Amino acid sequence: MKKAKHIKKLKTFREYSKKVLALMIVLWFAGAVFGMSIIVYQAIAVPECLTLDSLLNYIGLPMTGGIVGYLVKSAVENKQKIINQPPELENEITEDCEG
Repeated sequence: MKKAKHIKKLKTFREYSKKVLALMIVLWFAGAVFGMSIIVYQAIAVPECLTLDSLLNYIGLPMTGGIVGYLVKSAVENKQKIINQPPELENEITEDCEG
């Protein structure tokens, strides 16, 4: 019974973390679009004072960290799925791959 509650809590947390991650991504895109609109306005109003480096850092740095973080998270989850896989299912997958 205690294990079932733990699994339910874990699934609820995963769903919550997916919602938070989705919200963060939406906000990041909104910030990128806002930054691009500011750059376009700067290019029209005062082209000699145009600075693009801060916008590129805003776009590039989180993407670099996000991609690496996602790859690490995926690797850990896939490893856990492989470890928790029943042996008979593993044999069926191997047989399907062989022929």
